[in-house]
Amino acid sequence: MNPSLLSFVVALASSVVLAPLIARVAQRLGVIDHPDGHRKLHAKAVPLTGGPTILIAGIIAVLATIVFSPDILTRNTDEVRFLLCLLAASTGIVILGVIDDRFGLRGRQKLVGQFVVALAMLPSGIMIEQIEAFGVTIELGDLSAIVTLFWILGAVNALNLIDGVDGLASTTGIVLSLSVAAVTYVTGGHSDGLMMSLVLAGTICGFLIYNFPPARMFLGDSGSMLIGLVLGCVALKCSIKQYTAAALIMPTAIWAIPIFDVAMAIVRRKLTGQSIYATDRGHIHHCLQRKGANGRVLLLIVGTLCAITGIGAVLAAAMNNEFLAVVGVLTAIALLVATRSFGHAELRLLTTRVRRFAGSMVLRPTTAGPVLHDEQVRMHGDHQWEELWITLTAFAEQFEMDRVELMVNVPSVGEEYHATWRRKSKLEHHDAWRSEIPLVVEGMKVGQIRVVGAIGEGSICEWMSELILGLRPFEDQLVSLIEELKLRKAAERKPKSKSAVFTLPQQVHA
Repeated sequence: MNPSLLSFVVALASSVVLAPLIARVAQRLGVIDHPDGHRKLHAKAVPLTGGPTILIAGIIAVLATIVFSPDILTRNTDEVRFLLCLLAASTGIVILGVIDDRFGLRGRQKLVGQFVVALAMLPSGIMIEQIEAFGVTIELGDLSAIVTLFWILGAVNALNLIDGVDGLASTTGIVLSLSVAAVTYVTGGHSDGLMMSLVLAGTICGFLIYNFPPARMFLGDSGSMLIGLVLGCVALKCSIKQYTAAALIMPTAIWAIPIFDVAMAIVRRKLTGQSIYATDRGHIHHCLQRKGANGRVLLLIVGTLCAITGIGAVLAAAMNNEFLAVVGVLTAIALLVATRSFGHAELRLLTTRVRRFAGSMVLRPTTAGPVLHDEQVRMHGDHQWEELWITLTAFAEQFEMDRVELMVNVPSVGEEYHATWRRKSKLEHHDAWRSEIPLVVEGMKVGQIRVVGAIGEGSICEWMSELILGLRPFEDQLVSLIEELKLRKAAERKPKSKSAVFTLPQQVHA
């Protein structure tokens, strides 16, 4: 049997057999994903088994391939070194993921762990010392290790962030793995890279049987991060010539959809004042769900988009024309943005900030009005938050605020709205006071407001008391809008279980 086909078949069969066994162990150890009715809306607890299943099945497949085809690694010792480093890093990322799945880690803690794991790949021979794109070569010098680490970390988190729907990360991983395998085969690349990409595709195919919607098992952080790690390293290795120059157009094109999702998440969170570690329901799969794509349809759409970018990379490799890879990427992204399925709100927000920054570099006419800008961006949803914004800006004008910002974020029903207002001010930076006020509904945060204003005269208690009382109309209107949203969503869907019910109590604290 062909070694490549053998590796795929053994990986698939091993994954199918191992997944139920590992699921029993996961249940005993408490590595289970419980629904919370807010972000995790599945009906019942599901074991998180992806990482251990894919890792062990992959090891079995690699060993079987080497036993039956020992010549596959006889080219040089670099291939053995790469596999050993990848084994160490994969084991580390699975351990990190299982700890996160079981106990929960903070974003920065997980990032530190990912960084340590990525360090294990530096001796593997995939150091990016040069970058080649469109005939241009860039020498990285001392930055080569940093660039390599950033590539690996980006790959790990790209798959981790896209794992939010049954079977989505698995489907994406399969398409990306086969794309890497195809590019490697067309270019006559490294045999170990071809083997590993097919092994990964096989293990994920086997696991997808249990992860297909409705999922009986989840990948968990251990599974999604492992797929990202292996794919990122193999894609990089298969694009490297003589272990020095990396033609990053091909792997970047293959990864385009997950990269675009990560990029838009960073834009969305940073420009709306959130932490980049914050969780939300603004990823590509959430947006497609709000468009009505669910289950198999959602997997088909995302899989097709990844296939478009992958086919572009394969054609570019076959015809030695990198422009074809760019065309594939632009086509997939244009389909998302043009149909307003994903990315249009983030790009609009980014464009607004760039335009505002550019405008700040130009002197404004003295006849300009007192309000410098009043901008609203509906990130997701269709509720009438504009009415709330009108009330808040009226409050800002009444109390002569310098700036006010409103962020509404109700992820369980896909509502996210952001607005900013600013007027001319002669205040020095140190003369202004600032406050960030959370909007909380019986323990559940539904948004926040940020205000910047001038220090009042007289007693600080008196003018702050007047300020807080001035927010009463805003608070009352927020209660009313939340009540309307609750009633509308209750009428739109008939939940099958209590875990899926959207409930918002009456009292709101500003």
